[in-house]
Amino acid sequence: MRQPLASDTPVHIEAGIIALLRGLPPARKLELARDTNRMADRLALAGLRWRCAGAGAHELGYALALQRIPPEQRARAAVLLKGQPLMPDPVDPLTLALGLGAMLDAQGIPYVIVGSVAAIVHGEYRTTRDLDVVLNLHPDAISALVQGLQEGYIFAADDIIDALLHLPEARANWRQRASFCAYEKTTGFQIDIYLSSGRPFEVVQFQRAQVIDIPGPTGGMLRVASAEDTVLAKLEWYRLAPSDRQWRDVQAILRVQDAALDLAYLRHWAAELDLTGLLDRALEGQRPAEQGVTTG
Repeated sequence: MRQPLASDTPVHIEAGIIALLRGLPPARKLELARDTNRMADRLALAGLRWRCAGAGAHELGYALALQRIPPEQRARAAVLLKGQPLMPDPVDPLTLALGLGAMLDAQGIPYVIVGSVAAIVHGEYRTTRDLDVVLNLHPDAISALVQGLQEGYIFAADDIIDALLHLPEARANWRQRASFCAYEKTTGFQIDIYLSSGRPFEVVQFQRAQVIDIPGPTGGMLRVASAEDTVLAKLEWYRLAPSDRQWRDVQAILRVQDAALDLAYLRHWAAELDLTGLLDRALEGQRPAEQGVTTG
């Protein structure tokens, strides 16, 4: 029997939720995720105001920004964000993603949105504490990237250089990632920027990326990884660092997309990436019994 997405959700209720999610356009799910994220920020901010009575706006903005960032990345972020005039404003990840995509398009840098935002497009909407993007960065475009980021983000140029130097290692070993972080100047929201190493799977991921049209006066276009590639990438992350969040994202995408998925493609690349066992368990709706799992 397939395990439910949440242990406290009856099977018939989950079936109704999945049916509802299937009927929602990607743009609407991203809007709902934005609203959920902003509500979570408001609750977090209320807690900070209670714990830090008398703190000013910038101090609260700094504390809220660090609270969103994973513990293992917090020390580096604290150094870069210290003294910045951050505001304790609820974050709108959808607007940030649209702005980042527009900037990269303007600079002629190919990109694909991955991670939680891609999972929301293809699965269930939820909160997200960062934005993940993969760049196909040509050496000639490095100065354009720096110029584009300088307008709205806080980052260290040395981190970009380190990521570039790390590319050969990332190309040789999938467990290594050439990446750096940037932080939105107003809220400190984290952007995880990965440089494509040229692995065959990453090349195909760019070729199969889907363009999502976000309507409205503040809308635009987002280039997002396909459902199949999001499943494969999340299975790879799960193998690297098992977590309930990654597994639930995989399960939600498989159940929401269902017959729309290209199973032949999934199985082909699962074999190429040595993920066949994980994919089989995911398709069965069962967690891999041998994997230790964290809740991150």
